Amino acid sequence: MRLDFLFVVVVASAACVGASACGSSNGGGISVFDGGTGSKDSGGLQDTGASRGDATRPRDSGGIKLGGDAGRGDAAPASETLSMVHIVPADKVITVAAGLASSLDYTVMGVINGALPEVDVTSRFVFYVPAGYLVADFPLDGSPTLSTRLPALPTDPPQQGGVATIQAQAMNPGGKLLTITTSLTVQLLATLPDPSGATLPASPSALFGGPVDTTRAPTLAYPNNGTMLPPNLQQLEVHWTPGSAKNTTLYQIEFSSPYADIVYDARCGVVSNGSLIGGACALQLDATGYAYLAASNAGTGNVALTVKGTDDTGTSYGTSSSFNIQFAQNSVNGGVYYWDVTNTQIMDFQFGSVGVSPQIFMAPGNYGTDGTCVGCHAISPDGTKIAASMGGQGDGRIIYLNNTASVPVPPPPARTDPTYLTLGTNNTIDTANHMQFASFDPAGDQFVSVFGETSTSSGTPSTPDMNKLWFHDGTTGLINLASTVVLTFEPDHPSWSPDGTMIAMTHVGVHGTSQRMFSGGIDVATWAGAVLGTPAVVLPSLSPGMNQFNPSFVPDSSFLLYSVASCPVGSEVNDNCDSDIVDNLDEVVGTTTYTTTTWAVKPTAAATPVHLDNAAAEGVADTLPTIDTFPRSTPFKTIEGTGELFWFTVASQRAPGLRQKTGGTQQLLWMFAIDPSKILAGTDGSYTGFFLPFQDFTTSNHIAEWTQQIVGPVPPPPPPPPPPPPPPPPPPPPPPAR
Repeated sequence: MRLDFLFVVVVASAACVGASACGSSNGGGISVFDGGTGSKDSGGLQDTGASRGDATRPRDSGGIKLGGDAGRGDAAPASETLSMVHIVPADKVITVAAGLASSLDYTVMGVINGALPEVDVTSRFVFYVPAGYLVADFPLDGSPTLSTRLPALPTDPPQQGGVATIQAQAMNPGGKLLTITTSLTVQLLATLPDPSGATLPASPSALFGGPVDTTRAPTLAYPNNGTMLPPNLQQLEVHWTPGSAKNTTLYQIEFSSPYADIVYDARCGVVSNGSLIGGACALQLDATGYAYLAASNAGTGNVALTVKGTDDTGTSYGTSSSFNIQFAQNSVNGGVYYWDVTNTQIMDFQFGSVGVSPQIFMAPGNYGTDGTCVGCHAISPDGTKIAASMGGQGDGRIIYLNNTASVPVPPPPARTDPTYLTLGTNNTIDTANHMQFASFDPAGDQFVSVFGETSTSSGTPSTPDMNKLWFHDGTTGLINLASTVVLTFEPDHPSWSPDGTMIAMTHVGVHGTSQRMFSGGIDVATWAGAVLGTPAVVLPSLSPGMNQFNPSFVPDSSFLLYSVASCPVGSEVNDNCDSDIVDNLDEVVGTTTYTTTTWAVKPTAAATPVHLDNAAAEGVADTLPTIDTFPRSTPFKTIEGTGELFWFTVASQRAPGLRQKTGGTQQLLWMFAIDPSKILAGTDGSYTGFFLPFQDFTTSNHIAEWTQQIVGPVPPPPPPPPPPPPPPPPPPPPPPAR
């Protein structure tokens, strides 16, 4: 529902040339922006401070005083103390059309020397926007005419709605600074054409005003209700199925909040990089619409998503149910390296990149061997080193690179030269250095690995070898035998905590291989210098029917994420309740009793686990229970209001909305936000997730490892400070002597 439009002076973009209309300006066409007072994360997309406030604040529907020096009046005598001052209008709510700017004059009313009536004292004040200045701002001289902001340069932040804090300051006698504030809420309105370029009727929005017909109502299928999105995701798809009326040909997709109302008029569209299931429709937002949405709604709460359907003459229309989505306050930064299972290669991608596809980072044949598959990789936190397992189950020779900057660009065939590898080209050395899963210490000086495979050269590893944590040199990638630790059980899936003080691992209950172990629990051992403490049992092995595996620390090391596979006891499916989701799913697809979901637990003995209910929830298009494995956290925590958000990815069997899957066991990468304070309090802090839109939807993708090396945009510099308020007028001269 749009807010009532308040009539204001609207000027074209060309009018946005003064210092006030385009953020803070030096007058030479160079705009300067920052994250304001509300953004503490270095990757912030825009100012989202506390001024982004309250959508329920009172709305003033009265007129707006316009023109000239209105409000700068001369009612204030030239000497006295101000009191009972307030800004007019207060808590104003206006709308502004995308691509245009609105202006608004402010006045300060107050009392002189405590004597009523109040008078216009605007000339004593200077005006400034301390928070929300990317929404609207005053001129640098502090004069009282505010303008909503338009980008002056292509690199400027997008136009946005939101809440701006309006501040006025004056100086009373005795050097006493007087500061008063109010708020301005701006709702950005945009009606955008079909991004696919489809031909639409003239004035298509006007066709959705006829009688209501429920047979035309579409059914929303993606994004799912409750999804939290990063503001720098850059890409978003909306999926729906048409109503039963056969001649519904025109659709209106609307995102509405107190800060933006973004509408697309579109046809029943398709998706790129893949296809939709039969009869489904989709809209892929363009960069303009996503920027309006994300910038206006970052950190502000729910945005209502609906889809309407009609025909080309507007005979009648139907409206879908409304889904709520949210945009996080700050960006997700980092690089993601994931395993393309279909092509057995590792891909890399800078999160938030625009117009860039994932690149092949390492593929079969790049390392001077027989071209066997490469996967099960680990990345150092700074992104400079990578260890990967070659040949998969039963092999596990290490491919190692201690300087990722040396990787040739573009991808193969330029990378067929094996000399860039530190390890992976010498069969004599390689066969003595195996791994399946590994994790780096925070500095990247070493990494810990496991290997409990069946080797083609030596047969089944002995029990002591299976029970070892192997420590590798961070420069050569070779095993340091002197640092090897022998445990009383078989470990798997090691995870080194970001603070460097702990190593978590799966406690294998029933041996298969490192990739296919059964009945696991979770243990954590302390790490002090080069000494590993005795592992503490966080979650005991539970057999049969359950497998707890693959712990992964969150950025501040306060808790672990891990997978729990649950299988019916005594069934054939139970025999495959293992940690290799790729192999076992071809045997369990079609069952309604097999599930694998994500849990969280503190890294302490006998801790109580928390199930991430929202993250595990089935989507509209899902027909089978959730199967998510291998959670991996992004490296940074972000500010969200007065708290924080973490983000993690899983490899999931979920239906990707109404996209057509390439097979029953295809895995795709999904991402979720999580509130750590709720997890630590013992409650679910997760949000509904979304699929990563940049991945290849024709491949099966797995194990998304995150690194700090590829970072998001640097926040813009802070705005200039407000001008100082003018000094109070001098006292009047004493009366002449008699």
